[in-house]
Amino acid sequence: MTNQTEPAEDPQPGAAGAGPTTAPEGVAVGDGESTAERAPAGEEAEKATTGADEAPAGPRAVSPFAGIPVSDYVRDGVAALLLLVSLALPWDVASRASDKIEVVLLTILSLLTLALPYLARTGVLPATWTVHTTRRVRLLANAPYVLLVGVYLVVDVVGGGDFSDGWGGVGSAAALGLAGALLAAQPRESELGPDDQDRAVTNRWLQVLLAAAAVLAATVLLTVILTVTGTRLGGALFVLLVLVSALFVLALVGLPTYGTWRRSEASRLTLVGLGVILAVAFVLGSGNNGLVTIESTHGGRFGLVLVPALAAIASAPAVHRAMTVADPVTTWVRVAVNALDLALVVAGYVAVSAVLTLADGARGVPVVLAVVVGVLAAAVAFVARRSLSRDAATGRPLALGGAGVVALLGIVLLVVTSNRVVLGGGVEHVLLAFGLPLLVVGALTVPREVRAYFAEHRPVPAAAAGDSARAYVWEPPAPKPARPAPVAPVAQAPGGEGPAAAYPTTAHTGPVAGQDRWAPAGGGATEVMPVQQVEPERSGYAARPGLDPDQGPATAVLPAYQEGQPGTGPQPTTSYDPRQPQQGYGQQGYGQQGYGAGHGQQPAAQPQQSYAPPAQPAGFTAAQALDPGTPLEVLAQIVQDAPHLRPQVAANPSTYPALLEWLGNLGDPAVDAALRSRR
Repeated sequence: MTNQTEPAEDPQPGAAGAGPTTAPEGVAVGDGESTAERAPAGEEAEKATTGADEAPAGPRAVSPFAGIPVSDYVRDGVAALLLLVSLALPWDVASRASDKIEVVLLTILSLLTLALPYLARTGVLPATWTVHTTRRVRLLANAPYVLLVGVYLVVDVVGGGDFSDGWGGVGSAAALGLAGALLAAQPRESELGPDDQDRAVTNRWLQVLLAAAAVLAATVLLTVILTVTGTRLGGALFVLLVLVSALFVLALVGLPTYGTWRRSEASRLTLVGLGVILAVAFVLGSGNNGLVTIESTHGGRFGLVLVPALAAIASAPAVHRAMTVADPVTTWVRVAVNALDLALVVAGYVAVSAVLTLADGARGVPVVLAVVVGVLAAAVAFVARRSLSRDAATGRPLALGGAGVVALLGIVLLVVTSNRVVLGGGVEHVLLAFGLPLLVVGALTVPREVRAYFAEHRPVPAAAAGDSARAYVWEPPAPKPARPAPVAPVAQAPGGEGPAAAYPTTAHTGPVAGQDRWAPAGGGATEVMPVQQVEPERSGYAARPGLDPDQGPATAVLPAYQEGQPGTGPQPTTSYDPRQPQQGYGQQGYGQQGYGAGHGQQPAAQPQQSYAPPAQPAGFTAAQALDPGTPLEVLAQIVQDAPHLRPQVAANPSTYPALLEWLGNLGDPAVDAALRSRR
C-alpha cells in the first residue's frame, strides 16, 4: 500500500515550510502557487531543504516598564543622588552622615524602596502585589529617616547650644538626606489614579506640606527664644539682628510655600527652585570654611536646612495636580517675578544685617561692602521686578539684565566675605550670586512655550513706542506756546489826572491787521488786564528851556541830548490844531495829549480817539526812545506804535518800572539784552 495525501485546497499558514508530499503518481507537489507568491524564492528553497515549519507569529511582547513617564525616572534618580551625596556631608557639629551607623542603615533602606515599582513590574514580587501596596510600603519604609532627622533636631534644641560634647546642630547631610527620603516616599505619577477617584493621596501630601511648613515656622520661633535667652545674650542690637534673621527665613520660605498652599503653580515651581538652589549650595559648602552649612536653634538663625525637604514635598505629582491650571507663559513669567521678590528679600537682609553689625561696633571692608551690595541689589531687583510684572514683553530684557547685575554683585560679595562667616552664613550670598538670578534667567529662557511667546512678542522699538518713549528717547523740545504780547502800561501824569487817565486798563484778544498794538478783534470776549499806576520821576518831566518847539504837523525829535553840546536836547512834539492858537513851550503837548507847563498844572483829560495807523509808526526815532527827557507816556506810546524801538526804550534810564516789567515779559532777545545793560 502506498500513502496517499490529498492536495490541500487552502494552504494553512503553518504549512508554508512543509516538506514535499507524494502524490499517487509519485510526483512531488508543493504547498501551492499562492505560497510561492508570498515567499521569496531563496526562502522557499531554504524551507524546502530544511523541512522545518515556521512558528506562527504571536502578539508583540510589551515591556514591563511601559507607561512610566520620564519624570518618574528623574525623581528616582534625584532621590538616589541626594541620599548618596548626603553620606559625605556633615550630619551635625561633630560627625558626618557616614560616621553614624543609624544614618547609613536608614539611607540604604530608602534606596531599596526606589526599586519597588521596577521589581513589581518584572514579576519578582508576589502576584497579590498592587500599586497601592507599593505606595504604602514606600511610605512606611522612608518614615524612619524622617523620624531620625526629627530626633537630632530635638537633640539640638535640648542641647543648650554647647557643642563641646559633640552633640547639636543640624547639618547639610540631614537636609539633603531628608529631601531624598521624601522624594522616595511619595507616589510616582504612573501610580496615581484618576483625580476624582484618588483624591485622598493629593490631600494627604498637601497636609504633609503644611505640617513641614509648620515645623519650620516653629523652629524659627524657637530659635529666636533660645538665642535671646541663651548664655550668649548680647545687647539690643544682637536681639534685633536675631529678629531680622528670623524674618528673613520666614519671608524667604513662607512666600512660595503660602502660594503653593493657595494652589499657585508659579509659587510651587519657585519653591522647588529654591530648594534645588539651597541643595546645591549645601553640596558646594562641604569642606569649605567660607560656606559652613550647619544650622542650630541656638545659633541665631535656623530653618534653611529644612527648605530642600519642603521643595521635595512640593515636587510630588500628587501636589502638582492639585494646582490651579494656568497658561504656561504666565506661570513662568510669574516664577521670574517671584524669584526677583526673593532676591529683594535676600538683598534687604544682607544690607540690614550689615548695618546692624556696623552699629554694634564691627568694622571692615566685608561689612561695608555688604551694605553697599545689599542696597544696590535690592534696588536693581525692585526695578526689574516692577518692569517684568507690568509688561512681560518689554520688561523681559530689563529683568534678564537686572538678574545679571544682581549676580555680579553677589559674586563680589561672595568672594570678599569668603572664610568670614559663621554658622549658616554665606548661603544668602550664594542665593544672590548664582541661585536666584539663574532661576530668573531659566524661567524666562528655557521653557519652550516661553521662548515661542517672546519670539512672537518682541519689544516695540523706541521710535514706535509713542508717548512712553519720551522718557528715554531724545527728541527736540516742544516749542513753548506763544504768549500774547502784553499792552504797555501808561504812566499817570502828575496830579493823578491827565493823559494817563485815559488808559486805566487794556483789553486785548489778538493783533489787529496793520497794527502793532493789541486791540479787540472780532467782537469776541476780551480780557481786562489791570495797569499799575506808577509815579514818574521828576527828571522825566523836566522841561529844557531854550529849545523851540517844532511847528510841523508831525512829531519831530532832535538827536539825543548830550552834556556840553547845545542844541542836541530833545525836541518836544506839537499836535497841530488849527482851531487853537499855538502855545509856548511850557504849555505845549506831545502827540495827541496836552502837556502842562508845570507839574501842578494839568490839562483836562482828552478822550482817546481812534485813528488809522500811519504808514510810518508815528514818526518816533531811536534818539527820542533813548532820551531821558522823553515823557513817560510818550515812551509807552513808542513801545506800542514802534516795536522796533523797544530796545532803546528798555535802555532809557527814565523808563518807569511797570514799563520795564512789561518789556521783560515780551521775550525779545534785543529787549532782554538792553534790560541787562541797565544793571
